[in-house]
Amino acid sequence: MAERNRPNSKTIVYRSERWKKDHSRSVKPIEQKTCRIKDVCGTCQFINGDYQNSLDIKYRAGLEKLTDKTLLQGTQVTSPIPSPRSQAYRTHAKLAVRPATKSVTPHAKDGRFAIGLFQPKSHKVVDISFCPLHRNSINRLIRDLKPALNDSSLTPYDEETHTGDLRYIAIRASHLTEEVMVTFICMNDSKRLELKSMILQLRNLGHTISAAHLNVNGEQTNTIFGGVSKRLAGSDRLREELCDLSFEIGPTSFFQVNPWQAENVYRRVEQIAGPDRSHSVAWDLYCGTGQISMLLANAGYRTIGIEENPQATRDAQKNVVRNRVENTPQFVAGRVEEITENFPSWAQEPRLIVVNPSRKGLSDSVREFLKSTMARSQSRLIYVSCDINTLVRDLDDLKSTGKRVVQLDAFDMFPFTDKMEWLAVLN
Repeated sequence: MAERNRPNSKTIVYRSERWKKDHSRSVKPIEQKTCRIKDVCGTCQFINGDYQNSLDIKYRAGLEKLTDKTLLQGTQVTSPIPSPRSQAYRTHAKLAVRPATKSVTPHAKDGRFAIGLFQPKSHKVVDISFCPLHRNSINRLIRDLKPALNDSSLTPYDEETHTGDLRYIAIRASHLTEEVMVTFICMNDSKRLELKSMILQLRNLGHTISAAHLNVNGEQTNTIFGGVSKRLAGSDRLREELCDLSFEIGPTSFFQVNPWQAENVYRRVEQIAGPDRSHSVAWDLYCGTGQISMLLANAGYRTIGIEENPQATRDAQKNVVRNRVENTPQFVAGRVEEITENFPSWAQEPRLIVVNPSRKGLSDSVREFLKSTMARSQSRLIYVSCDINTLVRDLDDLKSTGKRVVQLDAFDMFPFTDKMEWLAVLN
């Protein structure tokens, strides 16, 4: 970044931009589309504006929060890595389904269903007919799904009365193909046959739906997915590929919404970890479907991955077999908070710890566990975070071990929003 964009701190050392040039893959530019519901939606703060300017603003805001806590003294800080795609990058959409009469968008009232996002800090649904950040296959599917639902016997979920059939729709699109996986989150499975028929109807309209599922969530909760998923049509998983590894992802498993930029993040983790010929132990906490675990295993680390979602753990195990990873990682299903005292004996002394938690960051107990582990084993920590506020909180606590942030990278995983993906290395 130019000199004028540096924060006011003489303790920050900027590295060369060579890595950024080498690892930001050139992708064919996408014509920028205009969002017509920005003021109503409020999700994407910078949409319809200049991309580079939005990137600079949120990057500097994040650095200010880190410097306010004196977390960047002597830290090597790179310029932010822009997303290879600034639009049409979101390959996963989790959309609320509510009665059209309760939508804040007037055009939604043309039918019975409102399908879209909640307005920030509310449960008012913004009906979405097109989002410039979604992959085109997702936009097209939403467009054709609405009339099919309006003609069906299904009813939208009403939060006030806890009644209705359909609560959410999750659509995931492969970033390398036109394959789509759609998951209907319903109160029960009574509409299973009708949903199967709807999938066939959408396929006849030209949608490449390779997998379709019904997920049952009858609980009165804000959680999107329930614990049971049933296949409606196609395969059990969606095929994906990152970092020369192939993956199959289940309907409730986590996978980065911007795979083009995710590859840059994972390659950066791989570079920082470096090869390990002595087979040192590495922890991959909140490992998802195993992308980082497999990269560490291929680099020579003896790796254990911990993941709360049992389906993601099963996917990770299958992905290891699929990619013929000889230095096989071990995966454990469970919350990190609950298994910290039960690590296998061989994994007690890690040389490298990678954490990639959700936006709520690390719990108090996990931070205490990591502090005692790092003090005992002299391990390095790579912290990948999608929320600057919880990252600052956690790093501020972890620095009490005497470790400091020696490197900081920022990746624009979510263009035109106020969020970024941050990567901090403690040593």
